[in-house]
Amino acid sequence: MFHTRTKILIMVRGKAQMRRIENDTSRQVTFSKRQNGLLKKAFELSVLCDAEVALIIFSPRGKLFEFASSSMQQTIERYRRHTKDNKTNKPIEQNMQHLKAESANMLKTVEDLEVSRSNKLQLQAFWHM
Repeated sequence: MFHTRTKILIMVRGKAQMRRIENDTSRQVTFSKRQNGLLKKAFELSVLCDAEVALIIFSPRGKLFEFASSSMQQTIERYRRHTKDNKTNKPIEQNMQHLKAESANMLKTVEDLEVSRSNKLQLQAFWHM
């Protein structure tokens, strides 16, 4: 049998260091390209997945860029309601109730196991007399 070795060269981009681009022109070009890509991805996500998407970008010069799959204002209000609801103690209280119920169930299981073990030991003692 004849074996040949084939070398495969795979080109992989190295990890780009995340740091500020010092050259003004390069930084502006990168911002423009990435901003357009981000807006495109937001649009695609909203269309493909029927998601409600809102994206707000301010350029380094303060110019506003935005995308909203529905009303930007309604999406922002929805976001505020959602974050406000999550800041209340309701989830903590619900979690505490769940943990208390789970603890009670575990205690009952331990008690049942102890009774079962005790009964088994009594039966073993009875049969070995």
